[in-house]
Amino acid sequence: MRNVLTIARREFFAYFGSPVAYIAIAVFLVLLGVTFFFKIPFLLPKDDFFEAKEATLRPLFEWMVFLFTIILPAISMRLLAEERKMGTLELLLTLPLTETEVVVGKFLGALGFLGVATALTLAYPILVTVLGNPDPGPIVGGYFGVLLIGAAYLAVGLLASAWTGSQITAFLVAIVICAAFTFVDRLPEALGLRAFEATNLMSFNAHFRSIARGVIDTRDVVFFLSVIVGAVALASHSLESRKWK
Repeated sequence: MRNVLTIARREFFAYFGSPVAYIAIAVFLVLLGVTFFFKIPFLLPKDDFFEAKEATLRPLFEWMVFLFTIILPAISMRLLAEERKMGTLELLLTLPLTETEVVVGKFLGALGFLGVATALTLAYPILVTVLGNPDPGPIVGGYFGVLLIGAAYLAVGLLASAWTGSQITAFLVAIVICAAFTFVDRLPEALGLRAFEATNLMSFNAHFRSIARGVIDTRDVVFFLSVIVGAVALASHSLESRKWK
């Protein structure tokens, strides 16, 4: 456990030791604020928050999920791909560390970044609470769901990073997988077909919406935890398989 925490601490401070994390968080907060509070013609077909006169945070969480499908793969693409490209992955694995400890430690470091970025968005529900009287249940559920789906995105990004030494390739693979599984439930509607139960079961977005309503269903929690554990396990296996090549 000590090795895992050491790696997690190293990764977390590596993010904030460069301007990349600050720029990513700043861009994320600005885009989230604009998309939540304002109506942008031809881009966001929704009412202006101040014109709607409804103290709801549902659009905030929906846009957090959308923005995370881009930002979190960009954050996680370097976790293992950079180590492999720089040749430090082999050095790291010669230390008294297992592949699982390396993967879990890096995942927890990225999870720390997610926690910081999510915590900074609390300014928006505080402002909405001052302006209105939103239901606290969906707020708590929304943040819980955002953390679960964000962790799933990071796990997928970590897996993609374990597959290649190119950060760009890892980013593209991760963003395609995350976007596909997030919006797969909307595919039948886009094709003019009836909804399929299978697409809802696979959809990150469908499970997130259920949690964001404020009713925590263990099936939705288990779904996200299964994705996270499965992706982390596959990333660890991918590193272990390099020994036999």
